[in-house]
Amino acid sequence: MGAGNAPRTAGRQGRGMNDEPELGPLARTCSAFVYDARDDRLRARLWTTVLDWTSALFAGTGHGLYDAYTAALLSSEERGPCSVAGMAGHHPVSAAAQANAAISHFWEVDDAHRDSTSHPGITVLPAVMALAEARNLDAQTCAAAIVAGIETVIRVGSHFGAAHYGVSHTTATAGSLGAAAAAARAIGLDEHGTLSALGHAGTQAAGLWAFLDEGATDAKAFHASTAVRNGIAAARMAEAEITGAHRVLEAPRGMRRAWHLEACDPAWLLPGKDPLIHTLTVKGWPVCGQIHSALDCAAALAEAHPDLAASDAPVTVELPASALAIAGIADPHSVAEAKFSTAFCIAATLCGKPPSFAGLTPALVADETVRARMATVDVTEEPAFTARFPAERPARVTIAGEDGAVRDERHFRRGDPEAPWDREAMVERTSAVLGLTSRTVDAGALVAWCDALSGAGSDWHAGALYGMLSPERRTAEEAMAL
Repeated sequence: MGAGNAPRTAGRQGRGMNDEPELGPLARTCSAFVYDARDDRLRARLWTTVLDWTSALFAGTGHGLYDAYTAALLSSEERGPCSVAGMAGHHPVSAAAQANAAISHFWEVDDAHRDSTSHPGITVLPAVMALAEARNLDAQTCAAAIVAGIETVIRVGSHFGAAHYGVSHTTATAGSLGAAAAAARAIGLDEHGTLSALGHAGTQAAGLWAFLDEGATDAKAFHASTAVRNGIAAARMAEAEITGAHRVLEAPRGMRRAWHLEACDPAWLLPGKDPLIHTLTVKGWPVCGQIHSALDCAAALAEAHPDLAASDAPVTVELPASALAIAGIADPHSVAEAKFSTAFCIAATLCGKPPSFAGLTPALVADETVRARMATVDVTEEPAFTARFPAERPARVTIAGEDGAVRDERHFRRGDPEAPWDREAMVERTSAVLGLTSRTVDAGALVAWCDALSGAGSDWHAGALYGMLSPERRTAEEAMAL
């Protein structure tokens, strides 16, 4: 990531230490980063990232949790300058950003990142878009803020490593710092102010996986909301020249000490020339990213051996240990639970009823054929795969037929940087994702809006996004007719 203009000062460090805080290089890079729309590769990557998030946001307005979350996060008594997808009126900055963050995560169709095991977009873009509406920010500023925020989520989350992810939801923890970095760049904080914003966010960052232990999967999107809330508040604190904990990672009572992290790679905290937005994954399935490689395997087997795949032949799914811990729900009873059930998703795919953007429904969860096939699926850890996680997402699916076994193995997922979506495929994917909403969307206008942002167009406006989604919900009959 390159350097550029010198934003204004906020929140000077007061401890007088000679050695630089560990987050110093990242704060310096993010605060000085200038987006160049002439960089064709970066412009295309940003377009993909923004289209991925906006389509996930609009899709979320059709989810069963939409009404509950908007009721919880928004108040009819509070007004502000910002929009919320599918809602009339305007809301306070933080409340709108929180709501949009949650909404865009409901269907699990937003981006992901391997090394950091996080969803960077849902913690960064809601913060930037809310501030853009409130402060009338231009496209180039917003583009720079998005790239800087995603850089921070990825670097901090990857630094924390797999041990952290085993207990904490990195999207919520590293995502708080990513939202802070994005907000700091959006409002023009300098290196010291950005470092304070990161410190404030770090002292507030949290996100335990305990909700999965109790099957409370509906609570997952709240983690994205709290990360965005923390990040925006942290940047505002720094803007008010309230100094944050510059050494929030390495301090004696800092983040690593609190989480008992001892094997964090410091190299992740040193930004390189190439922005890490290029390493994001755009999902091919609306389920937990831990399952995707195995689903790609199962889909290939179902296409090559449809009769065997749909039979009662034993199936073995080999995955890293993390997949078993996160996506190990054995008996899902809802769409939300099915997203975290490897056995269910594999069984459905083998039966020719894959959990696609349009196919993962309550009817599929209750499907007796899929339920019967699920009983023949054994999900197990492959230690070699665990050793390669998270840099790779390996998976192997084997069907033991009477005439011999057939198997498929993958190292990466469809949509990973090694197998990216081209523009045509991305537009087609967007149409499929938008099918999840119960409202009418102007898809062409959405693509053009993303083009204008990634191209740093002078006529781009953040608030125009929300007018592309109709406030009226389609009836079931209208949706079926589409």
